[in-house]
Amino acid sequence: MGIPHEIAGLDDVPLAEIVLDVVGDRDIPVLGNVEFGHAGANLPMPVGVRVALDAEQRRLELLESTVAPRG
Repeated sequence: MGIPHEIAGLDDVPLAEIVLDVVGDRDIPVLGNVEFGHAGANLPMPVGVRVALDAEQRRLELLESTVAPRG
């Protein structure tokens, strides 16, 4: 989850609360407070690439190439 900028309605309910409500009881990691997503300046994040997430070290590592080889 990225850092929201100028998104209407987030003054009433924190974004983290909304995301955790949607995720529910699933045992999946949620990364937050990172400059990626659809608002503001951000880093591109590849979709469908395996990653390793270490919450204690605050580290996200891409485990695969994000581009296909030239063919």
